[in-house]
Amino acid sequence: MDRKTSLQALMKGPLAPLYFCIGSPVVGNPTQHMMETAFDALGYSGRYLTIEVEPDELEPSIWGLLAMHFSGGNVTAPFKQEVLTYLDELTESASLCDAVNCITRKEDGTYVGDNTDGKGFLQSLVEITPDLKKRKVVVFGSGGAASAIVTELALYGVREVAVVNRTLAHSKKLVNNLEGISKTVLGYEPWERTYQIRENDLVVVQATSVGLFEPEACINVAFASDLHNVVACDVVFNPVETAFLKKAKLAGCQTLDGLGMLVNQGAIAVKLWTGRDPDRALMRASLEEAFALC
Repeated sequence: MDRKTSLQALMKGPLAPLYFCIGSPVVGNPTQHMMETAFDALGYSGRYLTIEVEPDELEPSIWGLLAMHFSGGNVTAPFKQEVLTYLDELTESASLCDAVNCITRKEDGTYVGDNTDGKGFLQSLVEITPDLKKRKVVVFGSGGAASAIVTELALYGVREVAVVNRTLAHSKKLVNNLEGISKTVLGYEPWERTYQIRENDLVVVQATSVGLFEPEACINVAFASDLHNVVACDVVFNPVETAFLKKAKLAGCQTLDGLGMLVNQGAIAVKLWTGRDPDRALMRASLEEAFALC
């Protein structure tokens, strides 16, 4: 939207739709740049704000955003599960995985929580793993991102999903929530010491926040040296090449970074908010531009 059009809207209305990204921390999160690039390319007047919210201030922050009639927004760690309480409606994906990363304001003023993380991840994974439905997938974590990914994998119908998490009760709850939604075999495994990845033809997903803004941090896993046909994925997007992905690459695994998931989930959100498909290549280029400044 050019300066003259912006001024016209300011003086005569309607005001530009507002969107948000809330989380803690959010410094280093490039979503705002990606979304505003997509909005500009569509000629859409929306504005997107990145807002740091302290964990003990989530409730007043949410009520403030709703009271100011924000048109929608994104939720990142650590609020993807806590935010459910404040919404009027949940989509099937959000309900099944008990996590929300995308909020949309309906015409009647109510707010719908969705989860586009799992959908975005699945789109990226299918592109490089055409035989995904025949595979076993090991997912590390049981938080918001992990829950969304496991949900979409089950809905897609992969052969088997194993949830690996240190708190077994969390893994068990996630698996129980999804039991029976498809033919996918769902299970959970303990994670007490170093998790050994020895099986061929696996898809391995690092779905915790370990490594986010910490290039040297890595979950406690070890890859066998003679693995065949293993795909290793990380949901962390900053840094793009995480310590986990470096370790997997050294073991001969094909790797998938977190940028594809970030672009795809963002594109799905833009379509929900505007009714139009954004340019995903342009969105990815905007992320690469942002990371070049780091």
